[in-house]
Amino acid sequence: MGALRLLVRCVRICKDSQLDNQMRYLIHNIFSHKLLVVVLMIVFLGTSYVRGADPSSQKINFTERYKELLLESQKAPTKEYMKEVAFDAMEACQTVIKAGDYATALKFAALAVKIAKLSGNNHAITSANRLKLRSSLLNREYRKVEKNHKKLKQDANDSKSATIYGKFVALYLNQWKEGLFWLAKGDDTAYRTLAKKELSNLNDEATTLAIANGWLQLAENEKGLAKRTLELHAYDLFRRAWSSSLGADRARIDAMMNKLPIRYLNDMLETDVIKGPFPLGKNGSLGVGNEKFTVNNLVFPNGLGLHPPSNGSARVRYNLNSQYKTFETGVALMDDTYVFRGTIYFWVVGDGKVLWKSAPIRGRGDVQYCRVSVKNVKTLELRTESPGKALGAHAVWLDPHILKY
Repeated sequence: MGALRLLVRCVRICKDSQLDNQMRYLIHNIFSHKLLVVVLMIVFLGTSYVRGADPSSQKINFTERYKELLLESQKAPTKEYMKEVAFDAMEACQTVIKAGDYATALKFAALAVKIAKLSGNNHAITSANRLKLRSSLLNREYRKVEKNHKKLKQDANDSKSATIYGKFVALYLNQWKEGLFWLAKGDDTAYRTLAKKELSNLNDEATTLAIANGWLQLAENEKGLAKRTLELHAYDLFRRAWSSSLGADRARIDAMMNKLPIRYLNDMLETDVIKGPFPLGKNGSLGVGNEKFTVNNLVFPNGLGLHPPSNGSARVRYNLNSQYKTFETGVALMDDTYVFRGTIYFWVVGDGKVLWKSAPIRGRGDVQYCRVSVKNVKTLELRTESPGKALGAHAVWLDPHILKY
């Protein structure tokens, strides 16, 4: 279905952009069979340059786009196609957020939720609801800073407005490049000092770690999304230093990262790996080369790939040393053209005890979510299992992470 969505997007860009239901149904059926590769080659050879365009850089009539998505959902021939429309609505919502129209973004998010529910797809429903919550929060928070944003358009050196708007951009939009620019011009001494340091020098390891610790200290005075964003930004700075370090330096930074409130398993040293037909995939890869996996055309940069063998299981373990309280992840089969005909199970095991087991997963395009307590757990194990043939069973963990709360 990922390929179907891509093809439909290409067709939309063409002159004959109005597809009727019969044509959409035909495309859906074509992509459900082994003609996929041939069709893709024919269609994409002449249109790859169109697909490379960034939709957010083009002028979009949001009113017309909303009507188009609504009409498309009403005429969707299948629930699978309905799911694709839901993700299209979410993508449109993200584009509207980038444009700074948060009230309209909330409208698109609400539409995405409605369509996702009609599709019955858990991944679409969960993603759309999260986006609706974020859009609502952005709409509410922006109203608080809108006057300051307008002041900065008249006077870019208004230090009070620079602080207020800079915090919104960095802590709520999570756009740190622009946020740091405004915070460095602001009247909040702590934020201004850290912003200037980060803008001027991130090549020095000691300075990077000092800045990261500074953001963590400021996070203690924040709540909700602002607090979480500061923690994640500090984490990213620690990760930069960790990934470029070796030996004793890496061990030292690793110990510092263990004190952070969040940690991605992707950035931890794995132990006791039992691989399947592919090695353990890290950084959102399959485990072979640098190819990144997707689920419903979404990438997961901290994802893990753990393809099980036929009639067996693959596993990876991590030492938590009883330091964390919660484990969160999503599990799925990655997007693929191959029709998988088997069954996959995902397991989360703590110190030999099963903490969570997925329902059987047989198809692509849906996600099951896991949030379990790992309080007092010393060793965390992730396991994928196939009770039969596992050809094409690219089992993936979607940004698995541990929390201290």
